[in-house]
Amino acid sequence: MPDKKSPRTTQADEALNKYKDKARTFSKDFSKLIILFILGVLPLETVIIANNQELITVPGLVLAFLETTVLLLMAFIMATVLIKLTVYLIPDSFGNAGEQEEKILLSKMYMAFIYSVAALVVFWQLGLSLQNIAIFLGLLTTGFAFALRDILLSYFAWFILLTKKPFKIGDYIEVGEEEGIVKHVGLFYVVVDPYPHVYSDFYKIPNKTFLENSIRNHGRGRFKLSFDLYLEEIPAYLDERIEKIREKAGSIGHGDALFHLGSDQDGVKLITEYKSTFEARDRIRHQLISIILEELGLTGAPDIAGIHENKAVSYSI
Repeated sequence: MPDKKSPRTTQADEALNKYKDKARTFSKDFSKLIILFILGVLPLETVIIANNQELITVPGLVLAFLETTVLLLMAFIMATVLIKLTVYLIPDSFGNAGEQEEKILLSKMYMAFIYSVAALVVFWQLGLSLQNIAIFLGLLTTGFAFALRDILLSYFAWFILLTKKPFKIGDYIEVGEEEGIVKHVGLFYVVVDPYPHVYSDFYKIPNKTFLENSIRNHGRGRFKLSFDLYLEEIPAYLDERIEKIREKAGSIGHGDALFHLGSDQDGVKLITEYKSTFEARDRIRHQLISIILEELGLTGAPDIAGIHENKAVSYSI
């Protein structure tokens, strides 16, 4: 008999594996920064030192450009190292910050703050006053606002989605013509998977779509679904047949399904309402349609694949 690990041991193993993954990611990012330092900063700094030691002569304009470039690269490297250390290797900073969406928002805000501080330090080192920095940032912000309206709108929508939480990762939603399970909430797109059992089958919905359309969130449990079956002729003893349909549906675990007649401009229809999880909706719909076809004795019906793709289908006796 294999030894069963206690819950505490399992949690410890999971924590250790998580720590190793974070350390591995940091190591990879840190290696890239070392390469940037060796190939970018060191050669430029070598030229600056050689000029200061009067080993070579570099024009003043070129020297100023080199010094500014080294300052920018060093500020970027140091800011990135600080971010990677605090985000990846300190789980208490963001690992227990609440929901996954909150962790994403906090990490993005934290990164923006660190890089903003690094940019202010660079401006200060270049000799700009606080007033000039404020004016420059104001002009830069205004220019970005006009030039990148769509991007800013996507960012604004992303911020609303993460703070107001009309849905969470793992929820089944409908927005516009798209529907599916939310897999990722990105800066520009929300990834929705309509068929989780199918590999690499997903939609990328632009964030601004969620500002322009109503969102229907069905959550992660069972939600209400329906389909219409149009009747060209009314079968005999329809009430008795509907009762048999209801009994058969209850015998296979769908006792909460409702069957009733309705009509619209397209004709008389049998309306079926049932509840299902997202993963089981096609299977349950298939079962209910099979029961209806059998009890009503409908002929000329399309194949089952076509039934799954249409919410309102017309059949004849």
